[in-house]
Amino acid sequence: MGIREIREHIGERVNAARYLNEPTIVERNGTPYAVLVPYQWWAEHQDHHDTTQ
Repeated sequence: MGIREIREHIGERVNAARYLNEPTIVERNGTPYAVLVPYQWWAEHQDHHDTTQ
């Protein structure tokens, strides 16, 4: 989903992440930049990464 489109649908995508466990890949000019994921998924994966970088 492009940045412009995510701006228009951010509430829907946040709800999809929260209630449907559905991630959204955010792209700029066709290049993936970020992923919107459910908080629970993110929290579970923090144990595996050094967050001090």
